[in-house]
Amino acid sequence: MIKRGSPDDSERMFARIQAEESRPIDDPDPIKDFPKYGRPLVYVSGIYGKAVGWTHTYGLIEWLDSSGKYHMGWAHSSSIKRVTPEEWKGESGL
Repeated sequence: MIKRGSPDDSERMFARIQAEESRPIDDPDPIKDFPKYGRPLVYVSGIYGKAVGWTHTYGLIEWLDSSGKYHMGWAHSSSIKRVTPEEWKGESGL
């Protein structure tokens, strides 16, 4: 669990701001967020992560790379696959 005010929390907040700034220009729809607990587990182009939010066309995904660095980015909805907890091979630190 990430505690509020921890470096991890600020890293996530900064990643979210950057993701919103780099949002695909062809998607003017409002961003809808998944609840903090119970975010869908997903697989996108070799990456296991969690879906943070979505629009009509894109999904906002968070993941940890092999070094444990936190990332957040957009993926086209057609490339996002929901996976079960048994299929998911992501980092448990999310």
